Amino acid sequence: MLAAAAEAEVAVPRTWDELRTAAQKLTRPGRYGMALDANAGFEGTWQFMPFLWSNGGDETRLDSPQAAQALRLWVDLVKSGSMSRSVLNWDQSDVHDQFVAGKAAMMVNGPWRIHAMEQAENLHWGVAPLPVPRAGLTPVTPLGGEVWTVPRTASEERQEKAARVLACLNAPDNMLTLAKQYLTVPSRSAVAARYAEQVPSMAAFVRSVESARSRTARLGVKWPAAATGIYTAIQSALTGEQTPEEALKRAQQIATRS
Repeated sequence: MLAAAAEAEVAVPRTWDELRTAAQKLTRPGRYGMALDANAGFEGTWQFMPFLWSNGGDETRLDSPQAAQALRLWVDLVKSGSMSRSVLNWDQSDVHDQFVAGKAAMMVNGPWRIHAMEQAENLHWGVAPLPVPRAGLTPVTPLGGEVWTVPRTASEERQEKAARVLACLNAPDNMLTLAKQYLTVPSRSAVAARYAEQVPSMAAFVRSVESARSRTARLGVKWPAAATGIYTAIQSALTGEQTPEEALKRAQQIATRS
């Protein structure tokens, strides 16, 4: 999500160009316009994937122009002073803390932060889809969360009982109740539509799931190597050690090494 502090003179950014402009306008002494998680870990990669995918990039070819353009956006935000260099060390909770403390006007984060923001005093905020490279494109985000399964065991009776428990939990009314409690998106589209109406702060997430992808769908067990290459490239580019093109060329080498 893109969570933004309410300021009348700045419209919610829908494109990358609008994001650059909004972040610059919202930056002032003691506050950056934008915050996200760019740390050297899988969380940093997680937050980069929507920018890569929404621009037509692909984790199977990290040295593409589309990938470089996505990373250039992050570099530009840091170079312009609209985003702190400290994002290189922040995790998602740090990004949240910066936002709640008023030190960042916009942040990229997930629905798991909503309960805490609702409890924060004098915090006026809203949720919007992540900006896309150009108007008319659809943001593509990574899927996350938990997957419930019934493992094959020697006891068919226990498998049947486990299946009944899952069927109960996945009944529409129960699914809606759990989604409200844990701020997850229901997997049943009809339930998700009801959920978006009843919990407006989750509406953007419900819409994003329609075009979301699994991180491991294309690379399978090779995904961790690609993820490592991506966050290594982010670190190199944002510190100025390498250009986005150079950093992603090395990322591709790391990804294909295994």
